[in-house]
Parts: sequence; structure tokens; C-alpha cells
Amino acid sequence: MLVLALFSFTQIQAQFCPPTGYIQDSDLFFIYEAGTSNCADRPTTVSVGSSVFTQYICEDQLSIYELTSGAPLAETTNVAVDFGFSICEYANNGTLSAEDFDMLFKSLVKVYPNPVTTDSNLNINLGINTSVKVELYNVTGKKMLSTATSNLNTVSVDVSHLENGIYIAQIITDLATITRKVIVLH
Repeated sequence: MLVLALFSFTQIQAQFCPPTGYIQDSDLFFIYEAGTSNCADRPTTVSVGSSVFTQYICEDQLSIYELTSGAPLAETTNVAVDFGFSICEYANNGTLSAEDFDMLFKSLVKVYPNPVTTDSNLNINLGINTSVKVELYNVTGKKMLSTATSNLNTVSVDVSHLENGIYIAQIITDLATITRKVIVLH
């Protein structure tokens, strides 16, 4: 019985340490294996020393926390993050695997409003400054519009000339290509 209790306690402790942690500016990024952690089980705040970070994005494989009190982290190469139930240590060498980076970038991209109703602009927030080309295709695959910009983190695309319907937005950046479904209802 004691072995079972010890195993359960170890499993509870282990679920609070995401396998990958990354620090960028005043944000903490934690990457999970798909299907291994539920957002409801993750803490809404974590701390590093006296600095407190609050979760603002939670998805199946990702949680992002922003600094909400305390000083920005002076040391980002070796960080001990207090998740409330356990302290997890991360050695941050400033790089992510290509797979982790791709997943992270794709989760940061937000397309809104969707559906586009009274507003004639479709907005795309990329999360970082980058060059971007946006192409909208109708459901038959015909390209309906194309626009390109550089060194922006938010792009606004005028869709007022499009008929009501479902479109596929292809967002092409220097970092990745992302596809999103967009509905236009003027």
C-alpha cells in the first residue's frame, strides 16, 4: 500500500513539471507532450524568485505566462520555476527545437474577428514582428486576394469586396506557413 501511495505522489508531482521551458523577454513558455496535461490542472500563476508570472495562453501543448509582478529575470539560462506543487528547473540555452518552435509560433497566431461581420477588416496577430504574405482562397481553391507586408506583428486585410462565405487564409511568414478557416458575413 505504501508503494502505491508513493507512486501516486510521484505521479502527482511529475505532472506539474512541463518537459520543456523557455524564457523570452518577460514571458515563460512551457511546452507539454500532446494530451498529457489539461489546462485546468495547470497553475494560473508561477513564480521565479520574487517575480510572479500569470498564465495568459493555455492550449493542449502550450502554456505562456507573462510577468505580472516583480522584476524581469536577470538570469535566464538556469531558472527554477515554482509551480506551487513542485519546483522545476530549466536550462535555457536560447534555442528551441524546430518542432517546438513551429508549434509555439502557430499557437501565437490569432485571426480575428472570425466570422468577419460588420467590420470589413480581417486582423491577423502574429505575436512577433516578421514579414508576412496573406492569401485568401474560396472553397473551390480560387485565390481571392493576396497582400504582403514586412516587419509587422499585426496585419489588417480588407475583405469588404468578398462575398459572404467560407475562405481559407494562408498566412506565409519567414518562420512558418499557417492555414486558418475564415468566414465572411457582411
